[in-house]
Amino acid sequence: MNDIDDLTPPEQEHDGSDTPRPIATATDGEGNVKASDELIRAALGQVYDPEIGIDIVSLGLVYDVELDDAGLLDIDMTLTSPYCPLGGVIQSQAHAVCAPLPGVKDVRVNLVWTPPWDPRVMASDEAKLELGIY
Repeated sequence: MNDIDDLTPPEQEHDGSDTPRPIATATDGEGNVKASDELIRAALGQVYDPEIGIDIVSLGLVYDVELDDAGLLDIDMTLTSPYCPLGGVIQSQAHAVCAPLPGVKDVRVNLVWTPPWDPRVMASDEAKLELGIY
């Protein structure tokens, strides 16, 4: 599933499971529709670290997302290593999945190194299982 349109809000679609669906949009102070943090993170969840095969949200690589009223989406994220040879690919994919979101006019992917990535505390439980951390 690589289509942003498949990320429908819970009030529009219920699949019968207990899994919450991401909220598609929020509004700013002027009533303009923009992507919610949940939708942005759901889109970023479609980007996989090509060497590990786990998405960057589950790995805990996405530290912060902020969409301002002018439509600039800032994504603060890290990589599994500062020397990751595919960092540019991951950045490009993060940009590509977020650019078509509602209210996004530009995307800036910022690589940050503080705090250093530690899968023992930053990765989801599912990612830890896949990484063999438990």
